This record gives sequence, C-alpha cells and structure tokens, in this order.
Amino acid sequence: MQKNYPVPLSFRVFPFYVEETKFSSISPEEASTVLFNDDMLEALGEPNRNPWFESNSNTYVPELFVQWKETRDKLSELYSKRDPKIVKPLMVRMVAQLIQAIYWTNHVPVTTLEQLEHHINQLDYKPINISERLSFILKDPGHFHSYNQLKALFEETEKMYYRSITKMN
Repeated sequence: MQKNYPVPLSFRVFPFYVEETKFSSISPEEASTVLFNDDMLEALGEPNRNPWFESNSNTYVPELFVQWKETRDKLSELYSKRDPKIVKPLMVRMVAQLIQAIYWTNHVPVTTLEQLEHHINQLDYKPINISERLSFILKDPGHFHSYNQLKALFEETEKMYYRSITKMN
C-alpha cells in the first residue's frame, strides 16, 4: 500500500529534492525507486527496511552495486547519444545510491544531505577525497566527466565495502 510522507527538510537539497515536498513509500521491493526512501523514513521515525543494520547490509549494499552496474552501461550509451535530458535524472539516482552505499557500509543511515561533503568525511569507510569528488559530481551531474568520476567512486566503494566485510569476519 502506498503512503505519502513529507520529504524531511534535511533532504531537500539540490539535485535530489528541490521542489518535491512529499514522497510516496511503496512496497519494500520497490523502495529503491524513491531516492533515500529508507533513510527518509528513518528520519521521520517511520518503519523501514533498516538496510544499514549490519545484519541487513549484506543484502542491500550489494543490491546497490548491482543496480549501478545495470545502469552504468545504459548511461554510457546515453552519453554517446548526447541525451542530457535522460542522463541527468539517472545520474542523480546513481549518486544517491552511491551516497547510500557509503553510509550503509558504515552501518548508519543517511540523516541529512545538507553539508553532505562535511558529514560524509566523518565516516570510517569512504573513498579517498570523497567530499571533493562528490562536490564535483553534484555541481553538474549530467556532465560526462561527472559520470567518469561516479564510475570510479562506485568501483572504489564496492572494493571498500567488501574489505569492510572481511574485517568484521
């Protein structure tokens, strides 16, 4: 059953939620179609999948990497066709999933997108120079160089995620 919630003020940040003031939470299977769905539900004190819990992250974080790999090739093709209207929303979705992958690897939800570059630097597991690189991508998510940077960040984040698992075991 679909239910509408207000987008928390801390998530109303360009390019993720600029004009939207509500989001619809749908079935858990489709939760990844709403940017920061579980994180916003957590911020609102609502039930969610808790994908950042250590017991759940082995399911949800790899799912983000699979979605990236499925979208990466599509983005590459769209860039070759020079179709920025379709590229930008896909890039924004993938940047959101990168941020979630980094936070969830650290077993914490994304609590705010305000001053993201500062907050993400406080995490233990993160790619080198993440704040500068993320800032570059967020300034122009539709740019081809942003895509290349995002691709590199996803590769580094995936390696970091699997290293973090081996350290725990």
